[in-house]
Amino acid sequence: MAKDLAAHSFGQRLRKLREAEGLTVAELASRLNLKPAYLEKLERDAILPPVAEIITIARHLSVEPSSFMSGRMEDAGAPPEKRKKAVEERTRDYAYQLLTRGGPDDHLMAFLVNIDPHSYHKKVAYRHEGEEFVYVLSGKLVITVDRKASSLGAGGVIHFDSGKKHLLRNPGKDPTRLLVVIYHP
Repeated sequence: MAKDLAAHSFGQRLRKLREAEGLTVAELASRLNLKPAYLEKLERDAILPPVAEIITIARHLSVEPSSFMSGRMEDAGAPPEKRKKAVEERTRDYAYQLLTRGGPDDHLMAFLVNIDPHSYHKKVAYRHEGEEFVYVLSGKLVITVDRKASSLGAGGVIHFDSGKKHLLRNPGKDPTRLLVVIYHP
């Protein structure tokens, strides 16, 4: 099925995988601790989720997270204006690259994350089961974990329970580059 999904958008892939598991939107939303209306927006490609949600969704659907993160809307044959809008929305706050294979049985995933100057992820702070380790390769980072903000510069690190709400922000005038390692039990 993964090969069949390659030509589909994120939302189309999500819907096909959900249906293959025989789940309704409400059932999957409940398992993911999301609102059904939010999941419906994901399936319509009205919004794109942050990396943490992609990982959680992939685990619940027993697929590799990379199946959602590679070749999303850009390769789906969508009209150029829709592809452009999807790319802008996904990269407006930060861009990420999966560094590990991200298989469904893997407990550890690593990402290279780039955050534009003076920007942050504009969604509500997110959370996911497990632990997270962030190493600042360059630039500045303010990370808020459960309302406690920490400022880090190049070489700075933070390790936290990723079940707590967290938000990444670049307060600097230069891009911030991070190595983010996520552990899922």
